[in-house]
Formats: sequence, structure tokens, C-alpha cells
Amino acid sequence: MIRVILSSIILLLLICSISFTQNSFIPLMLDYAFFQGKNSDYYLEVYVSIFQENLQYAPYEGKYRAEYAITTQILKQDSTFRKDGQRTESIIDSLPQIKVNRQFLSLFIFKLPPDDYEAKVMIVDENSGKVGEYLVELEYQVISQDSLAISDIELASNITKEVENSEFNKNTLCVMPNPSNTYSITMPVLYYYTEIYNLKFSSDLPGEYAVKASITNTAGEVVRELPSKTYKKPGKSAVLVDGFNIVTLKGDVYYLNLEITDEQSKQNVKKSKRFTFYKPERRKIAEVTDQSGTGSTPQELLSTYTNYTDEDLDEEFEYARFISTSQEKDVFKTLDVEAKKTFLTNFWKHHDEAHPELYSSFKEDYFERVNLSNNLFGTGKIEGWSTDRGRVMLIHGKPDTYERHTMEIDKKPYEIWHYNDIEGGVIFIFGDLQGFGEFELLHSTYSRELHNPNWQRLVRRAESTGFDFDNDFMR
Repeated sequence: MIRVILSSIILLLLICSISFTQNSFIPLMLDYAFFQGKNSDYYLEVYVSIFQENLQYAPYEGKYRAEYAITTQILKQDSTFRKDGQRTESIIDSLPQIKVNRQFLSLFIFKLPPDDYEAKVMIVDENSGKVGEYLVELEYQVISQDSLAISDIELASNITKEVENSEFNKNTLCVMPNPSNTYSITMPVLYYYTEIYNLKFSSDLPGEYAVKASITNTAGEVVRELPSKTYKKPGKSAVLVDGFNIVTLKGDVYYLNLEITDEQSKQNVKKSKRFTFYKPERRKIAEVTDQSGTGSTPQELLSTYTNYTDEDLDEEFEYARFISTSQEKDVFKTLDVEAKKTFLTNFWKHHDEAHPELYSSFKEDYFERVNLSNNLFGTGKIEGWSTDRGRVMLIHGKPDTYERHTMEIDKKPYEIWHYNDIEGGVIFIFGDLQGFGEFELLHSTYSRELHNPNWQRLVRRAESTGFDFDNDFMR
């Protein structure tokens, strides 16, 4: 039995010396699990998911089609040891069928002998040319074939009986992986799959094994103790699946902990798996309704465009590109001047309704962030709103807290932005790699952003003036 521990997940920069912006890659969510194989080999399962909205759909025989290819390589000493790939297409009748949170899943399985490996996963969108790439470094420990052992824990979005022709079938079950390891109030059941090995078993006296499960926070404190369960042994190995409704948890990062005990041998084994529960805070009705100036009526919004030219309307919508969908962009291109005015009126009103917590209109708040980004992040080459820092501010607002690192002798300037209400708490890290005050996104823990836990490798010795967060940013 091989137990493999993920030591780091690195999203490779395609061209390290060139600024890499959000629009040039496809965010990937990736997870993996290792299972015991025969003759000291093990099976590696790699789970990959992408969001439908990040693919480009093109007209195809009266419909729309997206095509993408995913390749997974197992590397041994920088050489390809195993390789597998999938080419997939998605055909829809109309662009409104693109769903914001819909994910496409892929599974790759490899049988591997014990050794040191890396796994590299790459996706290419055939229509847009955009790519996404991960490099996963693996370490493993050999576990005795004679001792009680457990596989990695695979977190799932759902587990059912076998589904005909599904690639996610195994051991009479259909296990739909959740590569992001993120759950929410719309997906509140924490499903898991794992395998138990080397149980002490006799056909005359099968015996039982016990399972204790708990959920702890990042401080190691138990936030939920789940009921212990006892199962009859089906043989020397067993499949363990279960699901817990975690909707009452606070939004945060947690660990699912399993402890397996063989009641006959008294051997015991433990395994943990990290997950995130995202739960937007509910606001009191008074906080939402007892406001003044929460937005303009559609008529008032429309009247603001009376003297706008076609170029003016295009410019305004360009500023909103980070918060508009692919479908909205495609539709806007087809409109004449009057239709664009109506479109923008409905566009901003929709965002007003989605953000009742704002005391001003969403459009006013958004363009305040545009102006602030231009003042703080702009350089001679690029406007501040279109930089990586500007994009994050336009999408998510000002960070709850921040860290500035500009005076470290052995590192280039970098900043860490903290957002407490996104997926239980996330960070964005930006660095001035070129030394010209142009901060690039180096790493984020947000599931839809660039992941590079080894981002510190990119930071070099440098110095930069930056801007005054305390006086300019947090006002």
C-alpha cells in the first residue's frame, strides 16, 4: 500500500518572464486520491474540473460548440512516464444555456510502481486557445501489506449506485468527485469515498470494524463529532462511503477526520482531508431595507444615456468586462445604439438587485472602484482598472485586510490581500516581478483563480515605491 501526500500544487506560468493576466488562462480545479493496487503497485486517480463559463462557444451547425483537450502526464525525473488525454466537446442550443456554476469533470487513472513522480495536467480550449496547467509534486510512504491501512479520502459532490456508462463508476458505486473540495448552502452534503485494506478476516468469524468521524477547524478544534458506526467486514478490504449535511457550519476551512479500528486485531488507522464550506452571511432585513439611495429606477438609469454615443456605450461596457458573462459580451456586440442603452440599463439594475447591501447604486460603487484602481494601480503602460489588482478589486471590492512587503532585502515587493467572506476566507498575492510597479497576480487560494503555492520562488530582490494603503486604499 502506498500513501501519497500532496506536497505542493503549482500552476505553472506559461512564459515566466511575461506578465500573466487572468484573461490568458483557464482556471483548473484539481484533486487526486491514491488507492492500493496489486503487487505493491498503486492506483492514482486524478480529478479535474473546469467551469463551463470559462470555455468559448462558437457557432456550429445552428448551435454552439466548445471543444477542449485535457492531458495528464506522470513525470519521473522530468521525463514522461505515463500519459493520458481526453478531447471533449460541449454542444448547446443557445448561449443562455451556459451556466455560471456548471462544472465539467474529467477523471484520469494510472497504475504506478513505487517511485518519485510528478503529475502535470494541461487543458487547451480549442476555440480561444486559452490554457490551464498544473504541476503536482508527490511524496509517498510505503505501508506494510500486513498492517491496517486506508486509502486517500476522495471528496465527492454525490455518491449513488452505478450509472450506466459513467467513467466515475467503481465498486458498484458512481462517485462524482469534487476537485475543488468546496461545499456551500447549495451543495451542503459532504460526501466521501475511501478504501480500507488489510482487515483481519476469517470466513468463519468475519468480525467488524468501527469508524469514528469528526470535523475540525484549522486550529484543530472539533466543531462536530459525528456518530460512531460499526460495519461487518466483507473481506480483507472494504469500501467506506458516507455523507454528512454540513449546512449548519460557519463558512470556513475544515478537516474531515476518519479513524478506523479493526475490532479483532485492535489495529487503528487515521486519515484527514481538507475542505472548505462557503456560506455567505445573512444580513438582517433592516440592514437591507433601511437604506436611502440604494439605486436608481430603470427610467433614471436610461435617462443618463441620452447623450451617449456608440463609442461612449462601448467604453462603459468595456469597464464592466470583468463582471459580465460571455453571453452578455456576445449579445452586446450585436446591438445598435438604442439597444445598448437599454442593455446597460438592465445590466446595472440587475447588479443593483443582486447587491441590496450597498447604500449607493451598484454602478456608482463599481465606478468608484474603477477610479480608485486607476489612481492606485495605474502605470505609464496600463490603466489601473485593467491590472491584476484592479481586476480583483472590481470583482470583489476592497480586501478586508492586506499585507505590504516592500522593504525585504531578499525579495521583490509583494502584497497579500485577504477576503474573509469568499469560500470561507481566501487570499490574493501580487508581486512586482519586473521592478516597474506592475504587480502581477502570483497566487490565490480562491478556487477560480491562479494557484501557485510556490509563489515565493518568483519573488526576487528588488525595491518599489508602491502606494500608501493606509491613506489611499482603506478610506
